[in-house]
Amino acid sequence: MDIKWLEDLLILLEEKSFTRAAARRHVTQPAFSRRIRLLENWLGVDIVDRRTKPISLLPEGAELEESTRDLVNRLYALRSNLQVQAQNQDRVSFVAQHTLAISLFPSLIRHIKQALPAIAYRVNPENNNDCETVFLKEFHFMLAYESQYRRFDFSHLPVNRLEMGAETLVPVASSGFIARYENQTEMFASPLPVLMYQQGGFLADALTNSCLPAVIRDYRIEVICESAFSASLKEMVLADMGIAWLARGIVDQELEAATMISLEDVLGSTSLNIVLFYREDNRSDHARQVFQLLSDTKPSSALT
Repeated sequence: MDIKWLEDLLILLEEKSFTRAAARRHVTQPAFSRRIRLLENWLGVDIVDRRTKPISLLPEGAELEESTRDLVNRLYALRSNLQVQAQNQDRVSFVAQHTLAISLFPSLIRHIKQALPAIAYRVNPENNNDCETVFLKEFHFMLAYESQYRRFDFSHLPVNRLEMGAETLVPVASSGFIARYENQTEMFASPLPVLMYQQGGFLADALTNSCLPAVIRDYRIEVICESAFSASLKEMVLADMGIAWLARGIVDQELEAATMISLEDVLGSTSLNIVLFYREDNRSDHARQVFQLLSDTKPSSALT
């Protein structure tokens, strides 16, 4: 059996003409006819009636279409999945907190690729709280935030830790939102629409344990939307919906272009540590090369 025979049959069923089917398969009509004959021999039944002029499909051939199309699709899906699995076995894998996957991971990989250009990578974004489970299950590296209130404890496991620098969550609003008010005094005297991280999440807890209590005490705030994803909060800020505390790394360009305005001087900010963890018990030589490179260099300074 050759999968191209099944593909020939499907084209023949679509065209209902040997001439048109052969043209679509980029072969001569006699060659196409021979391949259909080989399929018939393998199946043990005739698919076409060669006694008629022009040759016509037998009912047995038409009945094969649905099952043949499904079989061809499944075979190619199987091949694709196996290829992906084989490729991923050779890739250095990272699980990264969603915001860090956007803000830091691209520059981290650029830094690594300069020294190790032949190595391929994959990244899986996750909530900070879920990173640990995913990391221990199958990944070589974990890139995540820590605060003084919540830290990862891998002391019982063969896991190495690298400090990658710090990040600041800063309160920002769009220039369009701020333009609604006569001045900042009027804005802060009004109820403040706030876009917040989902309760119980790492970033929500980081704010709750730092600047947010003072904001709640001193100003009237209205939480108008919650999201687990910084990227979605950022888009809502840009849509003039309200104020959100966002990682400086994902709003630097907007702050520089003045499409977003920092309110840090009034509402305060919170600092987070960025940490990269590496599993020593993996069998990837590429992952070990990456870890050695990052251990020997100063990634925090290289990524700023």
